[in-house]
Amino acid sequence: MSHYYQFDKQLKSLEKQITYQFSNHTFSFITDHGVFSMEHVDHGSDVLLHAIDYEDYKHVLDVGCGYGVLGCVLKTLHPNANVTMFDVNPRAVALSKKNTAHLEDVVVLESDAVPEGLYDLVVMNPPIRAGKKVIFDLYTQIYQHMTSNSAFYIVISKRHGAPSHQAFLKTMFDDVYRVNKSKGYDVYKAIKY
Repeated sequence: MSHYYQFDKQLKSLEKQITYQFSNHTFSFITDHGVFSMEHVDHGSDVLLHAIDYEDYKHVLDVGCGYGVLGCVLKTLHPNANVTMFDVNPRAVALSKKNTAHLEDVVVLESDAVPEGLYDLVVMNPPIRAGKKVIFDLYTQIYQHMTSNSAFYIVISKRHGAPSHQAFLKTMFDDVYRVNKSKGYDVYKAIKY
């Protein structure tokens, strides 16, 4: 079976455009088969975006960016920030590049590892089907690439083991707590002082 984090070259492309309203902005995204939530921005990402405290972040990282929702919204709300986005799925990366083409200081990479650099805001809607080992390894990499006084936000469904993710994050970060919840989704903020 094909999953969005394991790109299937046989999967036929059928691009479509969707819109998303957030913070008095209307965002337009090109999506396609073989990427997560192609029909609409998923509820988890929406809950995550509503949980972030929009401080003056300078270096933003979108982990597993898909077609670029989190990175695009964060860049729009932090116009002076440098935004790095990455995904393991080449089709998702291509879509993110299209969806961020009008934005400056945005880098989109195809990778299965956190890119070099230091970040003060990291966001992630984890690819649950990739398994905890993959996700927890990414959490460790994220921690290693965060500046002092930085924040990491994740959204995760309770039925997918949100408490175990929180417990793992607490082994590294100075503070980890839930900042939002909606319809079975929890958003956690992990702080590195």
